[in-house]
Amino acid sequence: MKRTSYPRRVSRSWKVAVVATLALAAVIYVAFERGRASRGTRALTDLPRTARAVLRVDTQALERSAAAATLTEAFLPREALSELASTCGLDPLGDLSEVTVWVRGSDRAPFESFGVMLSGSKVDAARIAACHQRLVEARGGAVVRLDAPSGPLLASDDRRSAIALIDSQTAVTGSVETVAEALAVRRGLLPPLSERAPVASLWREVSPGAAIAAVVHPPEHWAEALRRGTASKEAESSALDGIEAVALSVRPGPQQTLEALLDAETPELAEQSATLLRGIASSPPESVEAPWDAVLRSAEVTTRGARVHVRLDLSSLAKHPR
Repeated sequence: MKRTSYPRRVSRSWKVAVVATLALAAVIYVAFERGRASRGTRALTDLPRTARAVLRVDTQALERSAAAATLTEAFLPREALSELASTCGLDPLGDLSEVTVWVRGSDRAPFESFGVMLSGSKVDAARIAACHQRLVEARGGAVVRLDAPSGPLLASDDRRSAIALIDSQTAVTGSVETVAEALAVRRGLLPPLSERAPVASLWREVSPGAAIAAVVHPPEHWAEALRRGTASKEAESSALDGIEAVALSVRPGPQQTLEALLDAETPELAEQSATLLRGIASSPPESVEAPWDAVLRSAEVTTRGARVHVRLDLSSLAKHPR
């Protein structure tokens, strides 16, 4: 009897189906990873080069990060959340998908202004703008429309705060100058943050996929204050001598760890910084109170080339809620 080839055709079809499924899964995975990476690096194209410090919070990743929850509990001002809830009915951690804060600064004026970019998940940009108006009116002010060269924005009548809609889900707020500058960046009228190399290189590493990420490229005024705060008692040198930029990140997951990256001018300065940081960790300054002294003692400090890597255990913070 002639053997039928039907089972072989089934086998080939099954193989084709498996290959097609794997290929589709790969495409979906790559698209997801690229989307996550693009969201993480969005600040580099949307924020101005004048930004010296950037902090980004991914609220969806925040829910999956034990360390981020600990830091949120330790630092987030509850009164600000309650004001937003009572005045606007807005829950920042529940209604927003992403919050990015930046500080504009220069060597001449290191703290010129703050800016905040808000992306909604359960609310749109129009509702965020309406919340800004309610907050201004609750303080006895009014909102007026201004037509800046970079685009229209809504500002308080005292010009202390403003807001503009970037797209249907995103708004940017801050001083009038800060908001106008952010609009100008999007229109290509001013250089973006990607042109500040010390920030851009670190931001691409720490931000994608992080629940909380931050990068600081301090002007000289900031750097000098930071150096004084990390100076060694035994030597005149500081743990931040020669450090150009610092990055922090907290990842989703059950771990209670914070990662810090410090980029030094040379590998030698990185080793010097690491040695001093280990000394601070082994014997925290008396001014550092519990539970932060335990956080410092947990520091694991390593170097690779001109970069210092620090890992901190935040579990002691979780045991001492605010």
